[in-house]
Amino acid sequence: MVATLIESDIVIRRRAPRLAGDARRAQIVDAACLFFADNGFSGPTRDLAASIGVTQALLYRYFDSKTDLIDAVFAQVFRHHWSEGALARFEAGAGAPMVDRLAESYEAMLPRMTCTSVRLFFRAGLDSYAQPIFQSAVKGWPLWSAMLDAWRAEEGVEPLTSKPMMEGERAFMLSLHNAMVMIRVREHIYRAARTLTDADEVRQIAETFDAGARVVMRRLHSGEASERRTAVAREAQEAA
Repeated sequence: MVATLIESDIVIRRRAPRLAGDARRAQIVDAACLFFADNGFSGPTRDLAASIGVTQALLYRYFDSKTDLIDAVFAQVFRHHWSEGALARFEAGAGAPMVDRLAESYEAMLPRMTCTSVRLFFRAGLDSYAQPIFQSAVKGWPLWSAMLDAWRAEEGVEPLTSKPMMEGERAFMLSLHNAMVMIRVREHIYRAARTLTDADEVRQIAETFDAGARVVMRRLHSGEASERRTAVAREAQEAA
């Protein structure tokens, strides 16, 4: 009777097949991407190891610490950043309406904002991993600066090379990007039903911000806005 009960309580661990070192490391990183996206970075590595079918000790043969593993996750997920090629694409559209240039740029970028990458990006903010967010912004600023310069030119304002970015302009460009990213946030984090295609949503946001940019630009550069909004932006100060 006792033996039967003991046998019925045994949990057989699913063992992962043997893999070469590089393949095993890649398997762990791939699994960790999904695990942390679903559970946050506070999720215990023993649960991650169990989900793969390996021991926690084996996991740490490939990574010195949990932080090392998390760094590998971000390197994997963001190895092709959403902004790669975006600046060249935007500049190639010179002469076309700004709405078209904005829409074409973000339509090409959105497919890189996958469910896993979006969820990990927001997990990073919630769990105080600032580096991925900082690095993403650094990669994005050349594109946003080019967009701002294009709006300035159309409104007869000096370029950024002679008149640094204002805090109000910086906030405006971040708002534009955040509005585009929200397309994926609603889809992959809120799980909200969608009625418009990516192209429709991107076009509508581009139309809204193109109209708003001109109003904001005139107000900022005419001196009508507050001192905080017209102050030189932090990014411009750091670059000087």
